[in-house]
Amino acid sequence: MLTALYGFLAFGFVLGGVVCAYDARSYTDEQRARAPRLVRAYFGSGLLLSVVGLASLAWILGGGNVWTAGILLPAVSALPCLVQHRLHQRLAVDRSPLTDRLSSSVARKLNFPDH
Repeated sequence: MLTALYGFLAFGFVLGGVVCAYDARSYTDEQRARAPRLVRAYFGSGLLLSVVGLASLAWILGGGNVWTAGILLPAVSALPCLVQHRLHQRLAVDRSPLTDRLSSSVARKLNFPDH
């Protein structure tokens, strides 16, 4: 049971890392020019999260110890959040452009007139 739980967690981290990497590419050229290192660090941390998630998933499916993944996954999972927080501080934005696009798309589909 614990193996399945950590397997799903590792798969979720793979997907989360892909979303982070895609989100890092959604910033405008002007925003990227203001904080190029942080945008690259955010993109890289998303890729790192995906790679660690894939490695943990392969480790678990290969019969490795679940606790190894249990230590490695939480240690790497906070990195994209910390980098994005620092990036948003530097850019003085509240949300990422991807979040704005998703919220306006959902608002259009649900016909919310105030958004």
